[in-house]
Amino acid sequence: MAMTVWQDQGLEQFRELAIRLASIIQSSLDRSGSMTQLTEAIGNAEAFTDLMIEYSGRWFIETGGRSTLMGPELFWMLSEPGPRRGAAAGVRGQETSSEPELSGGQRGRKLLLICVFEALAHTQWLPEGMAEHPVTNGSGIG
Repeated sequence: MAMTVWQDQGLEQFRELAIRLASIIQSSLDRSGSMTQLTEAIGNAEAFTDLMIEYSGRWFIETGGRSTLMGPELFWMLSEPGPRRGAAAGVRGQETSSEPELSGGQRGRKLLLICVFEALAHTQWLPEGMAEHPVTNGSGIG
């Protein structure tokens, strides 16, 4: 992906998407499983793309169709696969390290994960099985 496309994706856009993803994860029946699924998908563009499509549908339903999870430009940038190990080694020969350089999509996905952790740290992360509403005198409010 061209560097200008990467530069157009500001940190605030990543934070906004992270807040939406945190909301989806928080409303999941299996919060820990959802967080693990996102964390594991970060390293694989295809798995990440499938997860974002699933989360986009959830977000669309959650907002009653008034909002989308992310725009096509950000989706395009985040879904960029990493460089192929064999192709990079063939071009550069002996000078390459054993670790290929991260692509813009890989760096973007990792940045997004950090922003999701940041968003979850600023919201109330309740352990699974706990009531979501405060309890007063033994009865739930809400």
